[in-house]
Amino acid sequence: MSTKFSLRDRSPINSSWVSKKKVARFIAAACVVGTFFVFVGPHLTHHASEQKQKIVQAIASENITITAHVGCEPEFDILERLGIKKVSQYVRREVAAVPSSGKVPLIQTLDTPLFDREFIRAKDRNYSGILQDDCSIPTSISLEVSPPPVHVDASHFDFGVATKVDRLSESLDAFVHWAGHTRTRIFALVEPDERIPEVLAKAEKLGVNLFVTESDDEYQTRYFGLISHLAENLREETRWSCIIDDDTFFPSMSALIEAFEKYDHTQQMYVGGVSESVAQIGLFGLMGFGGAGVFLSRPLVEQLSKPEVFEACQQSEYTGDRRISLCVYQYSNAHLTIDHRLRQLDFRGDATGFFEAIRPLPLSVHHWKSWFHADMAKLSKVSEICGETCLLGKWRFADGWTLTNGFSISKYSTEISTEDTSMELTWDGDHHASREAFMHELGPLREKDEGKIAYLMVDSVVDEDSVRQWYVHRDSDKGDQIMELIWRKQ
Repeated sequence: MSTKFSLRDRSPINSSWVSKKKVARFIAAACVVGTFFVFVGPHLTHHASEQKQKIVQAIASENITITAHVGCEPEFDILERLGIKKVSQYVRREVAAVPSSGKVPLIQTLDTPLFDREFIRAKDRNYSGILQDDCSIPTSISLEVSPPPVHVDASHFDFGVATKVDRLSESLDAFVHWAGHTRTRIFALVEPDERIPEVLAKAEKLGVNLFVTESDDEYQTRYFGLISHLAENLREETRWSCIIDDDTFFPSMSALIEAFEKYDHTQQMYVGGVSESVAQIGLFGLMGFGGAGVFLSRPLVEQLSKPEVFEACQQSEYTGDRRISLCVYQYSNAHLTIDHRLRQLDFRGDATGFFEAIRPLPLSVHHWKSWFHADMAKLSKVSEICGETCLLGKWRFADGWTLTNGFSISKYSTEISTEDTSMELTWDGDHHASREAFMHELGPLREKDEGKIAYLMVDSVVDEDSVRQWYVHRDSDKGDQIMELIWRKQ
């Protein structure tokens, strides 16, 4: 705020006279200030807490309230992006990613707390300053992570997807994590659209080898048509052709490559994941479910793309991934090989039980932006600092909180042993699926912890040499509580 001063013409005056005048003014001002603190000071102290809350709330934007318990001014554009209306707690901590000399365990136990209790209690004191940057816990956390692979070469994998241009463009934000700069190729069959050049330019910028072909065929025809399309584009190094949905996500390309080294790509091989729900299997049969990724070895792709075989299968009345399975069973010697880390994730609602379980990183996940919400594109941002192997990594802190990297910060109402690999049953089954319907793929299971407190990650961004994550515990009455983690390389 600028202040305007009135400038007047003044005649030259004696400097000693000016000095005497300044002394007189200083004495008068001191008397006024002293009188002010004698009579008014106690009232200021009495109303300090109330005045603090009024001033803090006054700085909030029109739709966001900051309570007096928050001792700093958060960034309001970030709060708006997070969907925050009222903030009752904001804590910020730095995390140093320390490369391990070997493989780290599925969960690590630490002797340091995540939420520093002394720091939080300090927020109840009467500060002399209203808005201070005191939301940050001064001590950083050192977390051990597995060293990321130096280079990932996935040139022997090709992927095919049938979708629409707008969905393809949106999917690239997640595809870049596993397909960017890995030499793998993605072939897309899409409806005619004038925006295709824009999508191709975006893919090139992200380092994704994307090839787009327009097709007037309806979706199911295009989906099965990916088999012949992938066969036409086989290159010398191609071993596996995989058909995916536009919301299929592979957390670690290096882990996927390692997993497929045990399969004989020189034989007709059909590899996939089945639904976690028996009800879904009952509806669609025993097959590789498309969202988890349907992997066909080169000899099998060549067999299914023979004109007489392809045309016969294309006339089938069944939908995409089921049409593929029946074609495999009818016209080849292959049978489904189930890889239990390829995940269809056929459940709805609260998926925290799956992601928080002390299990190895899944090879693929599906339905993450439809049947339930777990933004894999944002979740994977932290790999810029600690590598893809640290995604969903777990650390148990001394105060009972568990960090599932990129997904949640949770505290269970009863202590869960680090040896307990059971999965909390938090989701709803489709088609009235019961607990028993999920045992074949996800067991052992345990009951939902109704008393668990959870901060879910709602946003993550790369900020120069760091990655910022925001975990939020929603409370519409008292206000949302926010934990911001800032990851840096050590």
